[in-house]
Amino acid sequence: MFRRRKKKNKTVNETQSESPQSVQSPNSDTAPHTVASIHQETKTPPLLTDAFKSIIEKAADRSRSELVSEGRLKPMAFFANADGTMKTVSLLVKDGHQKEALLLRIQEKVSAENISTVITLTEMADEHRAVLSGVSPHMRGSACIDYSFDNITKTVTLWKMAWLNQPVQNILLDGIFDKKD
Repeated sequence: MFRRRKKKNKTVNETQSESPQSVQSPNSDTAPHTVASIHQETKTPPLLTDAFKSIIEKAADRSRSELVSEGRLKPMAFFANADGTMKTVSLLVKDGHQKEALLLRIQEKVSAENISTVITLTEMADEHRAVLSGVSPHMRGSACIDYSFDNITKTVTLWKMAWLNQPVQNILLDGIFDKKD
């Protein structure tokens, strides 16, 4: 009987030792650390719907196919409709005037074709890293892709996608759905 009580007390004590951490006063030294460590362990942003994440993952798959066929990643935009169809467009901007025209064209396409989600792929300054940023009327999200490609065998040797806690700011996505009423 003594051992059973000890096990039971141990379980109760473990539960009690976890509870005070979340109830500690704001002046306590450990309260901010507990909150920060819980936030850092988040693998996927909690506010993104499964449908939104699925569209970004589909864009990642198309990016991977582009890498295999072209041997490199280049800036692209993905336009997803509510029915799940997706159109992919390569982006090439040489100057500020072209950037303004591209912004206008993206907004026109979203409005004219009733696009539900727009995603852009941009390559980071350091090689073999790209960011997918997506926006829909009430949601924003980003994922980072680390990759490597063997030009000799024409195969992707590394493809690792990780969700970012904060969406990456992208001028091509800003205000796309703000003008729709």
